[in-house]
Order: sequence, then structure tokens, then C-alpha cells
Amino acid sequence: MKRYKVEFKNDNDKLIFILVLLGSLFAFCLPAFIAIMFCKKYLSEGTYDVCKGLFNFELLILLITIAFTVPVIGWILGWIFGTAIVIFNIVIVVVNIVALAQKTEFMVPVLFEFL
Repeated sequence: MKRYKVEFKNDNDKLIFILVLLGSLFAFCLPAFIAIMFCKKYLSEGTYDVCKGLFNFELLILLITIAFTVPVIGWILGWIFGTAIVIFNIVIVVVNIVALAQKTEFMVPVLFEFL
């Protein structure tokens, strides 16, 4: 797990990061990708690094979920692992929201770096 300590430069920086965290519950890597590509000038360096880490984590979660729903593996196994992966994703996002509220380090489990 990578640990990030973020200092927000203003309220917009914090708001974009909260939207990325909450959006990743429903849209996997899309909110982090949008923040990396289009909101870079509004983000501090630390927040940008965390968004990159979240993008890498969420993209990996999305690829694993898609891989387990392939019919060759089986729909039952796909539903079991898919549900477990979504629950794991929710836990990571909630832990990071709590870390944001307490102003401590963020933890993002990054196995592969796509960006």
C-alpha cells in the first residue's frame, strides 16, 4: 500500500478530491481519470499524486471485475468475486474519507501503476 500525506492548497482542491473519492464508488476509475486529465491545474502536487494512485487502484479493480465476469470462468464465481471486490472498494474509499476528515495519511493499495 502506498501512503500519501496530502496538504490541500484551497477548498477547490479538497472538493475535487472528495468528488473523486465518492465518484469512484460508482464509476470506478472514471472520476480519477477526469481529475488527472482535466483538473490538473486546480490540484496541488500531493492531491494529484493521490488521484493518480486512486486511478491505478480503481482501474485494477475494474479490470479484475471484468475478468471474473467472463462466461468461461462462470457467472456464479464472477458474482461472488465481483461482490467481494466491490465491498473491498467501498472499504478503501470509506477509510480514505475518514483519513481525510482526520487529516492523516491516505492509503491506496496500488499493485500496478498504469499512469
